Amino acid sequence: MWPTLIAFGPLVIHSFGFLLALGVFFGGFVFWQKGREEGTAEEELMDCWLVSGIVSLLTARVWFVLTNWGQFNNWYRIIFLTKFPGLAYEGAFFGFWLIVVIWAVRKHWPWWPILETAVFAELIVEIFGRLGRWLAVGTIKMPFELIFSASLALFYFIFKKWEKKYRSAFKPGFLVAAYLLVLGTINALVTLWFGLILVIGGYLLLINRWGKLAELFKKQPVAIKKHNRKKLGFDFK
Repeated sequence: MWPTLIAFGPLVIHSFGFLLALGVFFGGFVFWQKGREEGTAEEELMDCWLVSGIVSLLTARVWFVLTNWGQFNNWYRIIFLTKFPGLAYEGAFFGFWLIVVIWAVRKHWPWWPILETAVFAELIVEIFGRLGRWLAVGTIKMPFELIFSASLALFYFIFKKWEKKYRSAFKPGFLVAAYLLVLGTINALVTLWFGLILVIGGYLLLINRWGKLAELFKKQPVAIKKHNRKKLGFDFK
């Protein structure tokens, strides 16, 4: 499609890397801005974003190497990402959220507000990253990557609208559950097991965060209709 944006001598800027960098920048800004509104220290927010980005990159590379071990027969191929590219989305996802959760626990941050802040930030990274892949990959995967990016952008704006209204009806964390359900449904089209994990996790969290939904699963007692009957030697109630 358009894998290289600029090529000037030894300087080469790839579309995927450039758009992913933009996503990390704007996602970090959202994480910093919304986290600050929750009363979290700015330096701690940016440290969390930086460390989570580095760890997600490492876990994405490790995951890719382990799942494609036949292509990496020496350390040179594993380390030099530019000559032997390859990152696993699943590894990046788990690496990012692992650090955010650990950081929130250690710093005693407000739990659900920070996770919802991370949802918005991570969505921005995914939107730009998927758009970058659409520009970089071939024609077979191109339509899916574009649809993936557009779908996430649509849900980002829907979540932004929900954020202002849902707190009066649902418990904090509802957006995290909705995010897992949406992301899992889309990812199930590519990697079934990964998508199912996200969908199941989102569904269980939705039940926990939305009390009204949990009531649907409670067994309701059957009402016994009382009949007017005459006494025939016994008392009927």
